[in-house]
Amino acid sequence: MVFHTKSIDETLLTLSSNSSGLSNEEATKRQKKYGLNILPSKPDMTLFAHFIQQFKSPIIYILLLATLMALSIQEYTDAGFILAVLVLNAIIGTYQEYSASQKAKLLQNLIKANAMVLRDGVIQEIDSRDIVPGDILIFEPGTKVAADLRLTETNNLMVDEALLTGESTDMHKDALFVSDSPNLLLPERKNMLFAGTYISSGRGIGVVSSIGKDTEAGKIAQLLSKKSKAKIPLLEKMEKLSFTISIVIGIMVLILFAIGLLKGMTFYALFLFSVALAVSTIPEGLPVAITVALTSASLAMSKRNVIVRKLAAIEGLGSCTLIASDKTGTLTQNKLSVEYFISPTQVYDTNTINEVHDKVYLASILCNEMHYEEAEEGGVDFFGDQVDIALARFAANADESYVTGSKSYRKIDEIPYEPINRFSAVMMEQDEKVYQFSKGSPETVLEHCNVTQEEKKAILDDVDAWALKGYRTIALAHKESEDDEKINLNDFNYLGFVAIIDPVREETPDAIRKAQQAGIKVVMITGDHPNTALCIAQELGIASSDAGVMSEKELFDWESSGENAEELKDITVFSRVTPEQKMKIVMAYQTLGHYVAVTGDGVNDAPALRHANIGVAMGKSGTDIAKATSDIILTDDNFASIVNGIEEGRRAHDNIRKVIYLLISTGFAELVLVMLSFITGLPLPLLPVQLLWLNLVTNGIQDVMLGLESAEPGLLKRKPRSPKEPIFNSIMLRRIIVGGFYIGIVSFVLFYFLLQSGMGVEGARNIILLLMVMFENLHVFNSRTEVNFLYQMKYKNSMALIIIVIFTQLLHIACMHIPFMQNVLSIQPVSLKAWSVLALIALGLVIVMEANKWLMLRKEKTLEKYAYIQEIGID
Repeated sequence: MVFHTKSIDETLLTLSSNSSGLSNEEATKRQKKYGLNILPSKPDMTLFAHFIQQFKSPIIYILLLATLMALSIQEYTDAGFILAVLVLNAIIGTYQEYSASQKAKLLQNLIKANAMVLRDGVIQEIDSRDIVPGDILIFEPGTKVAADLRLTETNNLMVDEALLTGESTDMHKDALFVSDSPNLLLPERKNMLFAGTYISSGRGIGVVSSIGKDTEAGKIAQLLSKKSKAKIPLLEKMEKLSFTISIVIGIMVLILFAIGLLKGMTFYALFLFSVALAVSTIPEGLPVAITVALTSASLAMSKRNVIVRKLAAIEGLGSCTLIASDKTGTLTQNKLSVEYFISPTQVYDTNTINEVHDKVYLASILCNEMHYEEAEEGGVDFFGDQVDIALARFAANADESYVTGSKSYRKIDEIPYEPINRFSAVMMEQDEKVYQFSKGSPETVLEHCNVTQEEKKAILDDVDAWALKGYRTIALAHKESEDDEKINLNDFNYLGFVAIIDPVREETPDAIRKAQQAGIKVVMITGDHPNTALCIAQELGIASSDAGVMSEKELFDWESSGENAEELKDITVFSRVTPEQKMKIVMAYQTLGHYVAVTGDGVNDAPALRHANIGVAMGKSGTDIAKATSDIILTDDNFASIVNGIEEGRRAHDNIRKVIYLLISTGFAELVLVMLSFITGLPLPLLPVQLLWLNLVTNGIQDVMLGLESAEPGLLKRKPRSPKEPIFNSIMLRRIIVGGFYIGIVSFVLFYFLLQSGMGVEGARNIILLLMVMFENLHVFNSRTEVNFLYQMKYKNSMALIIIVIFTQLLHIACMHIPFMQNVLSIQPVSLKAWSVLALIALGLVIVMEANKWLMLRKEKTLEKYAYIQEIGID
């Protein structure tokens, strides 16, 4: 149906709707007929598909080839064992990937989009999936359009259609526009809104013409779904690291293969050993383990009121050095209430506020964009902007008829509130009388009023005094209008200003202290009066004096003088900030080397959120466009949740390092052992099946459990890491070399002496395999921390990891006593004396790694990075 060629009345008739909206009963019927308002999507991967996915790997192909080779020469034991290892690895990998995908799906369901709909003549907020054709939707700045609509009312409506049409400039919309051409291009359909676009400014009302797959976005959904999802930078780095390590190990294995051929070893034995060595030492499971760690971190964050929209943000949170936060609702409770009204002649408090002139209440309720419903138990419920709600309650507390009576006024013209203008105005008519009302910042509203310069100065001095007490000030004005057809911003009568209080969140000061201890600078960016901002900042511990405040005039001077970032170094409070200035402040801090997290809730915050390293949108008060632009969403709009997110981000980064260290260091140790044996002419220290078994029991699931570790002590007392710092840095390299060489060299020396003492090769391999299992299981605990000593670590929250380590160790011991496994793995029980000696040798690894840690922490650069360790007794 081509609705852009139809008039408003024709459209409503075609869709069997009206200006009061559908009834709830009719909406239910239509949903059964048309279904949910959702776009077509690819079906979820089944458990079996995840299982098959595990076999799509070069390493797996080589192992399968080795299995075929074993079968061809009737080595059925080897073939059976390799197949068993393949299936077990596939089961473990399936569990990991399926679990991660389910968690990601759960997180996606937490991000819901709502819509304002008119049903039964009452404005309701519903899940956008429940929209049906014929619904009347209401749009405000920042709202995402959830269906295709024919507009019925518009007021300076501008729409961002870039996602759908590619147009970079906002499109002006006009409900009265009607086209004669049915083939008009989408950008030219001025009377239509399309699903997936965003309201940039102005207001609009429209009737839904299409939902889900029938929308313009739905028609191209299949094309959009073919776009490959970009991988997060960290995962790309790890895949490149795995590939590089694979190449290096591959070259080493080929060298060993050539040496083995020269020594007269059979091709089959060498091939099987080379494959087993490659499988055991190449950290192929690294990307999967990291994906699991990141997805689990996302889920943990969601439980702490932080929804991660982009996994890269988890990595970024660990590098955050500056948080640029809004004031209202993030640092404060967003429970605004009018405590005083200050007229030019008198101050009214809660006891005398009912003596205020009725024009004040009319200005409060009519120049207001909130919506209300009459509650079943009596009274009214308000929803919308918190300032508007505070003003509406102010009027309702005086007399509820001011609210209910507002319906008797007809709106003639309106100037909606925009942050850059700092005021709103409305023209209303009742009983053939026309009124104009205005509200906004005192400085702006006074420009429209009949006041002398002396009166203006006195009023603004009064505003400054109330702002110093932490109050937010909103001025009100009115005039009767007989000749004006539209709002005329001249000759208003100044009524006075309200003093609104918004208490600081109880948990915010402590959260700010934690952020500051973590080496993170906290700055406040607000549109409020500089005195109000300073008062709140002092209460929160963000600023101590007005020297740290930059307000409207100083910001203008800063912009005029070239936006020198150095001038912002000591500033922690920015007041009367415009959206463009907020973006410039963010960019200036970035030039100073900061990794910036920015909070925002409105359409005008979108530029700053886009330019920030981490965009943080508000889940409760945030507009759709702010959420879509952000990297993370705070479900409780609370600053403390940002700090929680940073803690989880640092934990996730630490855990990823633990996984990398465990996999690479143990693989390196096995390579050292094998190469030393080859170079010195000794027999193979481990058989191919033993290498595969070692890889299965020591790295099969321990790496994933490390990725789920709880936070280390002192995590929020460290300085932020540089975003340019590689995960595989000098500290990790040193630890890999020390740990890998200790395990590899000690195992080689023991193997050599066992052979020299007259022990057979099979018996020596049995001892070495047991030692390697003990080494690598103990090494899991070394991997848990690179800066804290093991005695400082908490073990209560790591019981799953401990149980896995104990289980795998007991599993190997059990196999040493089971005849079938003895035959498959060429192993046998050992004496208590051998156990004791091996345990002491294995514990030596812990001592060596702890000593290395102590030496490393005494270095000045390391101490500077981990300064908090001095507080827990390391000196």
